Amino acid sequence: MLTRWFRRITPDTFKNRILLSLLIFLLVPIALLFLYNFRETEELLQRNASDKNIEQLEEIKTDLVDLMSLVMKTGMLLEQDSVLRQVMQKPEQYDAINRKKIVENKFAGIENSFFLTGATVYYTLIDLKGNAYTSYTPENSLNYEEISSEAWVRELKKEGGQRYIWHTNDQSTVIRETKGNRMLSLYEVMRDDGLKPFAYGRFSIDYEEWFAERISGSDAAGDGAYFLLDASGHAILQSKPEEEVPANVADGIVAASRNGMDESTTSKSIVDRQTLYTYSKIGELDGYLVKKVPLSLLFDEVDKQKKRSFALYMAILFMFVLMIYFISSTVMGPLKLLQRKMETTVKSNLKAKLPEQGRGEILALTRSFNSMITDINELLERLKLEERQKQFVRFQVLLGQMNPHFLLNTLNTIKSIALDKDEDDIYEICVSLGKILETTLHAEEDLILLKEEIVLIESYMDIQRKRFGHGIELQYEIEGELEYALIPKFCLQPLVENALLHGFGQSQSEGHIVIRATSRNKQLYLEVIDNGMGIEQAKANQSTRKRKSIGIQNLRESLELLFKNQPSGLALESSNEGTRVMLHCPLLLSKPYEKEGLNHVANVNR
Repeated sequence: MLTRWFRRITPDTFKNRILLSLLIFLLVPIALLFLYNFRETEELLQRNASDKNIEQLEEIKTDLVDLMSLVMKTGMLLEQDSVLRQVMQKPEQYDAINRKKIVENKFAGIENSFFLTGATVYYTLIDLKGNAYTSYTPENSLNYEEISSEAWVRELKKEGGQRYIWHTNDQSTVIRETKGNRMLSLYEVMRDDGLKPFAYGRFSIDYEEWFAERISGSDAAGDGAYFLLDASGHAILQSKPEEEVPANVADGIVAASRNGMDESTTSKSIVDRQTLYTYSKIGELDGYLVKKVPLSLLFDEVDKQKKRSFALYMAILFMFVLMIYFISSTVMGPLKLLQRKMETTVKSNLKAKLPEQGRGEILALTRSFNSMITDINELLERLKLEERQKQFVRFQVLLGQMNPHFLLNTLNTIKSIALDKDEDDIYEICVSLGKILETTLHAEEDLILLKEEIVLIESYMDIQRKRFGHGIELQYEIEGELEYALIPKFCLQPLVENALLHGFGQSQSEGHIVIRATSRNKQLYLEVIDNGMGIEQAKANQSTRKRKSIGIQNLRESLELLFKNQPSGLALESSNEGTRVMLHCPLLLSKPYEKEGLNHVANVNR
C-alpha cells in the first residue's frame, strides 16, 4: 500500500525525480534552517531586549525610590530642626514676617539637596495654632482653615492613623508652577521628643516632570513607551499620551504580582500581540513601572536581513534549479536517443549494433549494450547447436530401441511356443525377461515407483534362480506408503545383482539379501544388505572372473544428475560377514499418498 502510494506521488521521469529529491532533501531543509536560525535570533534579541528593559526599569525604579527616601529624610530633618520646631510650637514668640522668613529659609536650605535629582519638591506645613507655610508661591493667599480641612490633613489627624502616608495621585489646587496636576506626596505627622504632634507636613514631588525628564534622559528613550501603573493596573503616568497598556496586560501584571512574585523576581516580561511588555513592581508605591516596546522595533534589522537572505536564497534556488534542469537534460537527451536505438535493435532481432558515439557514461553504456548483443547472439548459436545435437541423440536412441523391440517380440514368440508345449520354466523366464526389457524401452522415464523397482528385482531373481538354481532369499522391509515413493530407475536392481555376483558367486546355493526402505527428515533411505563374502574377498576372486563388476560410481553420477542441488548420495560398508549399500535421496511420494510437508512429484527439479 505504501509503495503504491509513493509511486503515485513520484514523478514518472528521471529528471523530475531528481528535481523533486533536491527540493525535498536539500532546498526545503535549507529553507527550514534559515527560518530556524532567524527564529533563534529573534528569540535571542527578545531576551536581550527584555534583560535590557528590566535593567532600565530597575534603574528608574531605584532613582524614584531614592527620591522618595530623600523626601522622607528631609521631612525628618525638618522635624528634628530645633529652630523650626520652636517656631511651630510657639509661634507667638515671633512676628509673622520673621516666622515666615525662618521657615522659608529652612525650605530653601533643604531644596539644595534635590539639585542632583532633577526633581522639584513642594513643601506645605501647618502648625496646630493656625499658621500655614509653603515653599512655593500659592495661587491664592494661604488660608489655614481651608488647608486644615483638606483630605491629607484629615487623614493625618485620624486617631490611630499612620504617621507617614504616600499618595500617588495627589492633586493640589494651590500649586500653579507645576506643569501638571499629578503629584507624589508624602503626608507626615511631625512630632516632638515627647512624641506629641506639633505640625502636619505635605511634601509633594512633581513626578510628572521628573518622570518625563528621567525618561528623556534614558539611553533608550526612543525605543518604547513608559508607564506608571497603580495597584489596580490603571495608568498614573505615561511617557507618550497616544500609547496605552491594554486591560488584559495590566490585569496579567497585577495577577502575577498577587500570585506571589517575590523580591528576587520583581521584574518580568510578557509578550502580547507582537508587543513586549516589561514591568517592575515598586513596593513603596504599590504600583508598577512598565515599558512597552513593539517587537517590530526589535526585529527591524532582523526582518531586513531576513528579506535580503530570502531574496538571495530564491535567486540561488532559481539558478540551482536551472542548472540541475540543464545537467539532467544533457543526460536524459542522449539516454532517450539511446533508448530509441535499442528499441530499433530489438525489432531487428538483435542483429544490428548501436553506433559507438558520445562520450563518458553514454559511450560506456553503448559499448556494454553492443557487447551484450554479441554475447546473446553467441548464446543463441550455442543453443541452436545443442538443439541439433539433442535431435541427433534422440534419433540414435530411437535406432537403439529397434533391437530391444525385436528382442521383445522374439521373446513373446518363444513364450507362446513354450506355452503351447507346456514348457513352464521357459515361459516364466520369458515373462521375467520381458518385464525387464519393457522397463528399458521407456527411456523418457527417469523415476519409477519403488514397488515397480521391486517387480524388476523379482523378475531378475526369477531368472537367476531358474538359471543357477540357488536358494538366495530376498526379504523386504518397507513401510506401506514408501512403496509409492519415486526412485531412480534401475537403482536397486544393480545393487542386488552386485550382491549375487560379488557377495555370493554363481555357485552359492544359500544366502540372504534384505532390501530396506525408511524415511526421516523428508529423505528416503534405501539399503541393500547381504551376508555374502564381502568386498575384500570379492576383489581376490576378480582374477578368476571374466565379466567386469557393475560400478557403484555410475549410480552415484546418476543420483547427482537426477537430484541437482538436493541432498542425495550413496555409501558402502563391507566386512567378512557381508556388505551393506546405503542410498538416500529426496522423499517423493506419488499423488495418492501425498502428505503435508512432503514434496510433490511435479515440483521436483530433475
